[in-house]
Amino acid sequence: MSNPLFDCVPLDDLAEKRQHIEFKGKVSDFVRLVEIAEVALAAVSGNQRPRRWRAAPVEIRLDFAWMDAEQRIPTVSGRVSAQIPMVCQRCLDVFGQSLDAAVTLLLVRADAQYAELAGFADYEVWEIEEKAIRPLDIVEESLVMAIPLAPRHESEVSCGALATEIAESGLKMTRPFADLRSQMEKSDN
Repeated sequence: MSNPLFDCVPLDDLAEKRQHIEFKGKVSDFVRLVEIAEVALAAVSGNQRPRRWRAAPVEIRLDFAWMDAEQRIPTVSGRVSAQIPMVCQRCLDVFGQSLDAAVTLLLVRADAQYAELAGFADYEVWEIEEKAIRPLDIVEESLVMAIPLAPRHESEVSCGALATEIAESGLKMTRPFADLRSQMEKSDN
């Protein structure tokens, strides 16, 4: 049995059948995702690199359908999620970057007229050149676009050396503009 993610299938067939794909893959299935993680990990020493990260799960749910009654414009919606190793831009430690992307796409050919369709603004428009697609390409592109420009831990408390420094110093964060409103009101009086 073939994997529906890897097969190149006519887009019209996917929409016509209202294809539902629910699949649990591995990070190693996605070449570009692996390349991005490897570039990030090249900046750290070998003992800091996580092992077996390529085997981490990628959860995929995609639903294909038609946007319009005339069945001219296919859509795909769903959710994809994964976790890849990245280097925190704040503390320079390796951490697991969670990627979670909602997929709401209109898949249109370059000559398609979709602007007059009601509800098209709820979708991201992807122009496609071929009549057949690999759903894997949609998943991979969605995950790549979910990677932040500056990956970092979600909170300062979990941010490696920075968390240790904050805890050891006992410093409280100074917020110079926290009381600005009351100071402005005093000066207005």
